[in-house]
Amino acid sequence: MAKEKCEYYLYGIIGRYMDIDTNVLIADIEGKRKEGATAITFYVNSDGGEVSQGNALYNYLDRTDIEVEWIVDGIAASMMAVLLSNPKHKVKAAKHAKFMYHRVSGYTYGNSDETRAAAEMMDGFEGTLIEMLSERMGKSEEEVRKEFFDGLDHWLSAKEAKAMGLCDEIIERNKSIKELKNITDSRSAYNYYNNQIINLNNNKQMDEVLKKVAGILNMANSSEQEVLSRVKALSEKEQTLQNSLQAEQKKNEELSAKIEAMEKSKVKNLIDAAIADKRIGEDDRATYTKLAEQDYENTEKVLNKLAAVPRVKAGLAQEEKLPKGEENWGFDEYHRSGRLENLKNSNPERYAELFKAKFGFDPKN
Repeated sequence: MAKEKCEYYLYGIIGRYMDIDTNVLIADIEGKRKEGATAITFYVNSDGGEVSQGNALYNYLDRTDIEVEWIVDGIAASMMAVLLSNPKHKVKAAKHAKFMYHRVSGYTYGNSDETRAAAEMMDGFEGTLIEMLSERMGKSEEEVRKEFFDGLDHWLSAKEAKAMGLCDEIIERNKSIKELKNITDSRSAYNYYNNQIINLNNNKQMDEVLKKVAGILNMANSSEQEVLSRVKALSEKEQTLQNSLQAEQKKNEELSAKIEAMEKSKVKNLIDAAIADKRIGEDDRATYTKLAEQDYENTEKVLNKLAAVPRVKAGLAQEEKLPKGEENWGFDEYHRSGRLENLKNSNPERYAELFKAKFGFDPKN
């Protein structure tokens, strides 16, 4: 019985909503498998991407009975390189293709516990990748770790990859692709080979790629240049969105810092007022500060219920002296300075007067 074979072009970045979204890819492959497909060829030019997405594809292919063949047209870097490491799969590479391996990287945001947890998660992912390569290369995990996971980018030619057991066969049919000698980073290498591959107009496989890309972009009757222009426009749009996202993230971080500072000031003013009224002593500051940070409203209620030592005034008609510089402050000045809560507790008459002037009614009503 002849094998029912299908092909996929894995060009670009691995990741959800990216060039190679394995959530979508796996569903499509499974549909083809149920329709009778028994063999798959993946054509590769990718500088890697999300580890979790790559792991999902690796594990799916590992548990199916589909015969898998990988053909590296340009580069297989980072997570994409590890995807090729299943010993059950056949790996072929163009003569001037490149493979690249390095440590798992990522970013996180949060407190020290969250940051440590993220680092441990990355270590766990890295351990899994090392295990995959160990099985393919027939080396110990420690050997693989020292060879490829030392913090540097390790680029291999197709010949070097074959010598290490990471590639089974080198394809030399296409003489048009020129080897990249000086590699600076995976994205530059990807673009170098991707541009060469796309420009091979007489290559039947690349004609099929352009047809598929044009179909995805609803440009079935468009020229090659029109398709490439559309891809470039989408790439520029993606970069613009990424820049916008980074700017918004920075704004959010700055806003979070301001809110945190305001919350700390609010808690400090509450405790300062309670100490000034002698509801608590200075030695109680740390305890009530911690309580207020966890539950401000209930801490405020508790402090207000504590007995205060009355302030002694020079005379019934004499108003309590305001701090220097606050004599002409209104409601808004106190609010902006973060001292409104302190005024409310230390000088309720003054607070009520300013509140009524601002809003037109007594705060007690």
